Parts: sequence; structure tokens; C-alpha cells
Amino acid sequence: MTTARPPRTSQVRGASLAIFVATQAEMKPLATALQSTCRSASRSDAMVRFGIEGRDLLLARTGVGPDNAEATARHLFEEMPVAAALSLGVAGGLSPQVQTGDLILADQVILRRGSGQGLHGEKGSMLESFPCDAGLQEAAMTVIRRLDSRYYLGPILTVDRIIRTAEEKRVLAAESGAVALDMESAAIASAASACSVPFLAIRGVLDPVHEDLAIGFDQFLNTEGEPHLPRLMRYLITHPFTLPYLVGLGLRTKTICARLGLLLRGLSTTLS
Repeated sequence: MTTARPPRTSQVRGASLAIFVATQAEMKPLATALQSTCRSASRSDAMVRFGIEGRDLLLARTGVGPDNAEATARHLFEEMPVAAALSLGVAGGLSPQVQTGDLILADQVILRRGSGQGLHGEKGSMLESFPCDAGLQEAAMTVIRRLDSRYYLGPILTVDRIIRTAEEKRVLAAESGAVALDMESAAIASAASACSVPFLAIRGVLDPVHEDLAIGFDQFLNTEGEPHLPRLMRYLITHPFTLPYLVGLGLRTKTICARLGLLLRGLSTTLS
């Protein structure tokens, strides 16, 4: 495994905080939690800007997957000054200790490509890790404890496809040593590292390690991970038994991201 150097500093006072999420389903509850206290807000389809207690927040939707996430993060870092970057959203559990709804505070994020290469094509480096900023980590831990939320500190693995089975999760856990997995955090960390932006990932567990995802997501999601309505309708007509499970996943996502919104609100105040 290769490890990137840590970013330049953990000083984030007075500048914009960039928050990255993958999908609309994750972005909406976060934005709702922030709007209740924001002083000003402007929005587009893929980005919402908030001002809270003197802190400027940019909430950006990347689309699913490391390629989409890295491209969005690099574009934002090149377009405007950013003091720090956070990757928020849902994750799959890899440790048997973590359960649905638990928060994962990353100490590092690890990129794994199916081809066996990191983002920049280093041969023989199947796993590429990026350390999270210690100052952001400490501030987030303080807020999580204040909210009395259950959390785990450990590595998050980023993969380039949806992992559906418990067997696959256990293999990835043994390979990486990570406690959870997602599809964006390490790619955002790669972009942040290239631009010397402090980075932190905080994810909520959607599906624990023992749970299979009984949904054929590839049959109705577009390239950004959003539902394609006609395809979704066709899928549900041919797989009606999956509807309750799909609705349940949506409710879990909403609950987790609403909690992350409260955490982000507290973290914004702490960093101001």
C-alpha cells in the first residue's frame, strides 16, 4: 500500500468549508438540517452554499464513484479557495462491530481500484491511502461526543463499484483492514492532497457487513448514481418484492444524513 503525505495544515478558520456527498438522497437531508440555522443560502442542482456563524459552507454533489468524486473535487478546488474538505454520506460496514446508523470517523481513507491500480496508475499499488487531518478529526470527535452518537474511528475503503454481498465485504475487510467502505472518499482525498487541502471523511453505516444488498442497482441507476425513473419503474414491475427493501434503504439514508447534518452544523460552529 502507498501512503500520501498529509496536507499542509489543520488551520481552517475564516475560509470556505467544502462538503462533498454523492447523491441527491444524501444531499437533501443534509441541506435541510443546515437550512434551519443558516444566515444565507443559494443553490443550484449540484451545489448549495450556506453561511452559518461566520462559516461559509459549500455543499457539493459529486455523483457516485471515484471518477465522478475526484473530478468534482478537483474542479471546485481549482475554482475557489477552500480551507478544508469533508466527505459525508452513507457507507457499508466492513467490521462486525459496526451496525446500521453508526458513524465512522476516518483516520485514513484507502483507494482500491478493480484494476489493481491507484487513481494515478501506479503499477503494483492496489491500495493507496490518504491520511485524514488530525485537527479536523479532533474537532469532529468533540462534536460527535457532544451529540452522544455511537461512532468508530478507523480506515474507510473506497471502491469503484457497489458491493452487494456479505462475502465480498468480508474479503475486502481482510484485504484492507478498513471498518467501512464507500465509493468516493479516497478519490476526494486524492484531489485534496494534490491541492494541499486538509481532508476528513465521516460516514454513516447503511448496511452492516453481514447484510446482502438484495437490489440490482445497475439496472436502474444512471452514471451519477441517481435513479433513472423509467428504468426504476420497469425494475419494480419485474421485481415488486424489492420495493419494501428499497424504501427501507431510502429511509435509512435520510435518517443517517440528517444526523450528519446536525454533526456538520456543530462542526461548523466549532471551526468558526
